[in-house]
Amino acid sequence: MPITTSGPDRLEWQALPRAAQCYVVAVIAAGICAIVAFFPHNWPPAPTFAALAVASCVTSIWKVNLPIPLASGSTLSVSYAANLTALLLIGPQWALLVALAGAWTQCSLCVKRSYPAYRTAFSIAAEAVTMAATGVAYTSLGGVVSPITFDAVAKPTVFAIAAYFVVNTGLVATAIALSSRRPLARIWREDFLWSVSSFIVAGSAGAFAAVLIARGQLWMAFLTTMPVYLVYRTYSVFIGRLDDERRHVEETRRLHGETVAALVKARESEQALAGENERLTVMLRSIGDGVIATDLDGTILKINNAAEALTGWSREEALGQPLELVFQNVDPDTRKRCANTVGGLIGSAGAPGTRRSSVLVARDLTERPIEECAAPLRDGQGRTIGMMLAFRDISDALRIQEERARTGRLESLGLLAGGIAHDFNNILMSVMGNISLARASMPHAAAAATALSEAEQACVRARQITWQLLTFSKGGVPVRKTVAVGRILEEATSLALRGTNVICTFDVAPDLWPIEADDAQLVQVFTNLLINAQQSMPSGGIVTIRGENVFELTGKSQHALRVEAGAFVRVSIADRGIGIPREHLSRIFDPYFSTKHRGSGLGLATTYSIVKNHGGLIGVESKPGVGTTMEVSFPASALSAHREDRALVVAAGHGRPRVLVMDDEAPVRTLAANMLEFLGYDAEIVDSGSAAVERFRRALGSKQPFAAVMLDLVVPGEMGARETIDQLAGLDPGVRAIVVSGYAQDSAISSYRDFGFAAAMNKPYTLHELRATLENVMTSPTCRIH
Repeated sequence: MPITTSGPDRLEWQALPRAAQCYVVAVIAAGICAIVAFFPHNWPPAPTFAALAVASCVTSIWKVNLPIPLASGSTLSVSYAANLTALLLIGPQWALLVALAGAWTQCSLCVKRSYPAYRTAFSIAAEAVTMAATGVAYTSLGGVVSPITFDAVAKPTVFAIAAYFVVNTGLVATAIALSSRRPLARIWREDFLWSVSSFIVAGSAGAFAAVLIARGQLWMAFLTTMPVYLVYRTYSVFIGRLDDERRHVEETRRLHGETVAALVKARESEQALAGENERLTVMLRSIGDGVIATDLDGTILKINNAAEALTGWSREEALGQPLELVFQNVDPDTRKRCANTVGGLIGSAGAPGTRRSSVLVARDLTERPIEECAAPLRDGQGRTIGMMLAFRDISDALRIQEERARTGRLESLGLLAGGIAHDFNNILMSVMGNISLARASMPHAAAAATALSEAEQACVRARQITWQLLTFSKGGVPVRKTVAVGRILEEATSLALRGTNVICTFDVAPDLWPIEADDAQLVQVFTNLLINAQQSMPSGGIVTIRGENVFELTGKSQHALRVEAGAFVRVSIADRGIGIPREHLSRIFDPYFSTKHRGSGLGLATTYSIVKNHGGLIGVESKPGVGTTMEVSFPASALSAHREDRALVVAAGHGRPRVLVMDDEAPVRTLAANMLEFLGYDAEIVDSGSAAVERFRRALGSKQPFAAVMLDLVVPGEMGARETIDQLAGLDPGVRAIVVSGYAQDSAISSYRDFGFAAAMNKPYTLHELRATLENVMTSPTCRIH
């Protein structure tokens, strides 16, 4: 029954004492000598040798860890039974090899920790020395090799078992003694002597199996494995119980030490409990959320300052009261009273910390939306002794959530508006352009001319509505140009007050300065203000519009907008309506704030955004029952405003200028060509950017270049204006290009010069606007693109 060891408590070779190192080396050397001396020189009976080697390996796995205080431990296996069987059947030489196979298996498989190489070598060498001594003892006493009988092997087998036990346990015990510096006799007596019975049983079973095999009774020999396995299981259970008892003793000692330490800590904790309780009270008071602690009956034990403020109950009044009396809340949807019993809050809520939203009704009947969280209070044994209820006012969070939802809907509307703007403006372009052509082709006195003028104005209003939608949805990047404020006011008045019961009076200075602004957005500003004025007078009334030139001597701020000193055009719109309460004046420009039942609260917010983007100011004065005056100021321009109401003049003379038009919509291309022909230009049309580049290249080669190029901003599947202008500039750096788009919010429209364009036009455009843009482009200095 071989015993292998992994050595001392520490696994490293360097940790061994010098004497132990010398001993290990000596045993390894002796083992090598034994292997060399006993190494067989003939062939064994192959099936028998193989079966015995396998049996030795299998029984080597049947091992138990000896109760020796070593890091990797020593193991006791029942492989000696197979080794002794091999000794009797095939002789000492081949039995040595069988034993070595079992020793290697015992050191390598099913071990608690991997053995270092020197320890495996020591165990194998010790097994070689042991088997050599066992073989010598067996043969010296007349032991024979198969065929054998019980009488022939009885005495040699007894001496062989004794030799194996003494040599094997002695080698291992000596290694342990030298490594741990303990007496050898004590180690052998306490740790190995008790296992002599297992050696006797296993050895006897092995000898009995050898005799049966020699007689050919293989199945009877197989039965001898039963007592061998029984020995293994007996010692496994026995040693397992010893390990359990040892662990129990160690655990008892540890628990005793922990108990003593716990008693000491408990005394210290008891002394600090009063101070800790005070710190807990201070911490609860400083928490921003409301916190209420109760016992199992729902009686309030603690309440912090935030809970006092939210419930309206003071600490002195709340302590000792039932929770349902102090903390009254209702379901936000059904308005039913919520159950606030301890069982209802921590029992039905599921896992501790589950949150619930409700409406808290304070003592003064003030209602606040809250989010609450109840969790059980447990003692050291895990028993529920009360409940902790935390809650907080979520009014601001709900308001922010609602604002985000509205903003999301607003962004969706912006995407929808941007998607349809291009197609809608192309359709409106065909209608508006043809009306402009028809109107310009007939005498002004004709009745049809008046109708066409009205239709054209209707198209202009439709265009303003489209641009207003885009400005509302995307924030409105202004496309600035020099405009006359008087004309903008007239247009906005016509849009906002036509068909209403409100009369408008004008007091506009005749020399009102022009401003640099986006005329479409300017119309939207004044239209919003006029609509608000009209709605404040449901029974009708008078709106007074005043325009004047002012000069601010110092910087000025209004409603978070600031301007520096300079010249401004100020427009005021005064009504005699119901007025605005004083508490609402600071919020009228907030998004979604409205005092009207149907109002969206976006009109003044959009107006504020446009004025801010133009570098202006906006102010309001109002008295309930008297009326409201809204004032907007825009920086004055140093340029003269372009007059758009002059008569159309068709270009005459030799050499009509050539204009190249690129647009993906056939009706728009045809209309643009007709309008250009009417204005005295030769027009050529193409449907893509690549075609425009090719036509422009041929024109340069024919010495008949284009005077101007009109490029559509977006062409699906092809080059748009941005890409086309880059290639045209490569052919002619002085190209005069006009970017045209039905989507005025693009940066190529608002900052067209940054992209190399000489001008920008928004679809739909009138004949007047086309002529004015071309005249400005033709007369402006050549723009070099770098």
